[in-house]
Amino acid sequence: MKDIHNIHVLFVVNPKSGTANTKRLFSVIEETSKFYNYIWEIFYTTGQNDEEKIVEKINIYKPETIVAAGGDGTINLIARLIVKSNIKLGIIPMGSANGFAYNLRIPLNFEQAIKIIFNNSAHTVDILRINKHKYCLHLSDIGTNARIVKRFEKEKSKGLIGYGKQLFKELLAGQTHFKYTIQASKITKNSKAEVIVIANAEAFGTGAKINPGGSLNDGKFEIVVIKPYPWWAGFQLIFSFFSGKLHKMRYVRVYKTSKATIKLKKPQIFQVDGEILDEVRNIEIELIPRGIQVIY
Repeated sequence: MKDIHNIHVLFVVNPKSGTANTKRLFSVIEETSKFYNYIWEIFYTTGQNDEEKIVEKINIYKPETIVAAGGDGTINLIARLIVKSNIKLGIIPMGSANGFAYNLRIPLNFEQAIKIIFNNSAHTVDILRINKHKYCLHLSDIGTNARIVKRFEKEKSKGLIGYGKQLFKELLAGQTHFKYTIQASKITKNSKAEVIVIANAEAFGTGAKINPGGSLNDGKFEIVVIKPYPWWAGFQLIFSFFSGKLHKMRYVRVYKTSKATIKLKKPQIFQVDGEILDEVRNIEIELIPRGIQVIY
């Protein structure tokens, strides 16, 4: 067990996360604080000026560790506030997909997740800065999955079953490819795509491996392009997602880089770590190597 005697821990809890059970979480925090002897406070997000309020709390409370208890959006919120700082990030996954936690192999069980925070060491991981002011920890994308996430949010779906329902609806709607230009590492590529994924990690929270072999701390990220494909190849693609062989498909191209620009012929829906943003035509991505310290 790490020497955590009297360290200050700030828990940032999203009570509206997909699997949130705040009463149970509160009990677990109380129990573990007695065992590990840490000092703690809880901040509950409301969706109203959370970022400003958390910054104020950090300045007053001066925590050594901030624990994000929520989904990828909550984790992203904390991460962008502590880039290149000495504050460590702990994670208690409570979202619908928990993509970042999945890539770090952090369990969904509250007790097990907290044991990791207070027994394991922090590791530096890369983070992506998008269009100067947005940050991405694991995956962002344009195209099919972004539309699925938008449907998911609009219909207030929950969990993997809800995601599967929206995936089925999207497949029934048919393919909608778009034209793009990628400029990265002396490569310029003009073509059409069904999906473009900006991948700092390996997989979605569903377990679908969009970027087999992807690493969170190798100083690079991948741009995964799924080109238009015949309808029957859709089944092959789904199988390759979960077998870790997507990069071997003839309809897939992967570009590895540390900086890139993606230009789209027409505006497209864009999602970053599960958050739907306004439609975009230009996306600038730069990697911040070892930008945050994460306990896992």
